[in-house]
Amino acid sequence: MPDPYATVRTLLRAPASSNLHASIGLQSPLLLEWLAGRYGAGQLLHWRGGQYPAAVTASACLPMVQTGGYEPFLCERMLSRLYLRWGGATHNGPVLRLMRADPGGLAVSRCGYFDMLDTCYSLEWELLACLGEWCSSGKRAPWRDLESRLTMRRYCEDLVSDPLRDGHGRAVGVGVCLVVRRRMGGGWRFLAARRADSRISIRSAKLHVVPAGMLTPGEPLERCALRELLEEVLGMQEHGRGIGREPEYRRLRRAGASFAITGFAMNMISLCGDVCATLTIEDPRWWSREPLWRLNQEHGGGLVSIEGAPPWWDIVPQAAAAFALAENG
Repeated sequence: MPDPYATVRTLLRAPASSNLHASIGLQSPLLLEWLAGRYGAGQLLHWRGGQYPAAVTASACLPMVQTGGYEPFLCERMLSRLYLRWGGATHNGPVLRLMRADPGGLAVSRCGYFDMLDTCYSLEWELLACLGEWCSSGKRAPWRDLESRLTMRRYCEDLVSDPLRDGHGRAVGVGVCLVVRRRMGGGWRFLAARRADSRISIRSAKLHVVPAGMLTPGEPLERCALRELLEEVLGMQEHGRGIGREPEYRRLRRAGASFAITGFAMNMISLCGDVCATLTIEDPRWWSREPLWRLNQEHGGGLVSIEGAPPWWDIVPQAAAAFALAENG
């Protein structure tokens, strides 16, 4: 079998240069053109007049079936080593990987955070860095010149196309994007922030929902989403589990916070998927505590407002999907 990591291994011989090329690739309009040609123009998200590399399915019900086994899959420690060295990842805890997604729901199984990172972020680096190099060459080469280097993507797409191996052999992560909102006039106020500055250019300071995180084995979706909110905004220790005893959790319940699933979003660059949901809180007493909130180290600065349609390269794709679904729901 050809080496799926062949291109990523080459890119990581000069990570600083590849990181720069990935930033160029992310901001190139040719990225959306290539994704539209590869997966269909109708797959791209259209929101507020902009286009985003996310495929979205609106749904108010996404049953999740979790298998008990930890099945073997291909995963080399490639990007996780670099991200550890650059401070882009620290905790290798258990998370869920996506085996299958369809209108009937999600099938998931257990993997490690670094397993997900070494699949999804490898796909991301491979596509964006190769596209950045391709764009920097000074001439428009045929698409096949770019695609010939996408060894990891071909491997993962072959697995998806084989129904007998659906999801096996890869660790594509599944997370949650929770849009915390309240009505403001004729629209909504959403909690949003920029991710912290990072040496990893394609992730540094991008707009994102607050909160967002990976789903974990054995933890219900709503509980995971609320835990992320308590950790990212309301001061609970990260990776804790006793949210029922947290004062801020009890305040949410007293405020009548209403949780609802809005759909599923697939990042077309990394193939990572997120369940999108809303937490609607109308109680002004809960919002009056905003001056006391403190975003954790995952974010840079405070909460921000999203005006108009931010460019695709300035917002996490799943976040654009979550906001679009929240506005329509």
